[in-house]
Amino acid sequence: MNQTLSVKFAFGIVFLSVLLALIIGSIFGALDPSILTGSKPGLSTYFAMFVGQGFLAVPIIVFLVRKKYPLFESLRFNPVSKNTILATLLFSLGAMVISDEINILVDMVIPMPDSFLKVEAMMTPDNPLSLVLLIFTVVILAPIGEEILFRGFLQKYLENAWGDITRAILFSSLFFAAIHFNPYWMIQIYFLGVLLGYLAWKTNSVIPCIIFHVTINGTSLLFTSLGDSFESFILWHGHLNPILLVLGIYLFWTGFKHLKTAQVN
Repeated sequence: MNQTLSVKFAFGIVFLSVLLALIIGSIFGALDPSILTGSKPGLSTYFAMFVGQGFLAVPIIVFLVRKKYPLFESLRFNPVSKNTILATLLFSLGAMVISDEINILVDMVIPMPDSFLKVEAMMTPDNPLSLVLLIFTVVILAPIGEEILFRGFLQKYLENAWGDITRAILFSSLFFAAIHFNPYWMIQIYFLGVLLGYLAWKTNSVIPCIIFHVTINGTSLLFTSLGDSFESFILWHGHLNPILLVLGIYLFWTGFKHLKTAQVN
């Protein structure tokens, strides 16, 4: 298989994985009566999200197993040091703050469409079981599945095919942002995707990427559930509180510096 076909294959199997996950999730989501009534999503919707995200990495894993490739090595599941984990936490907390300010700046130029308010409404379910499914899906399944797919498989595949780390990170991050099907958050997701790509390359492991992704998704879900009262607490004249922003930049830079000197296993 030549290089061009290899790259096409890598993108193709990732696209197929996302498509199949969407189809499977949609089948279960179609059982939710809220689709017809326009009311708040019910349990079926959250179960559909759970099933869809859970299936995301299955095609890649099946492919690697059938080809008898070493599974953990192929997906960059390499161990990392405690110092790398700590640096990743600092890096991710700082990135979360910076991403929030980017979100505010984007909203000033392109206000959030009303249609996207439904997405935010999904983050605050009324049913306790729906909440459990949402947390497990967004905070656990999504980070693991997406990092296996994009940083563990696609980016590594592109790095080997192209021999250009920067290009591999930028293109895999663009694809990562595109499959979220959310043009309003495209810039923020791409920014985070590039950071995740750097993290995967620098540590040669998806474990820090999963930690980063869990931190971002977990804190975002928490802040959304806290509502307007928390938002008013962290904002200052329509932007993040300068103290919080400076702290975020400091955490980001400190984590980045430690990651630059991290020992790769």
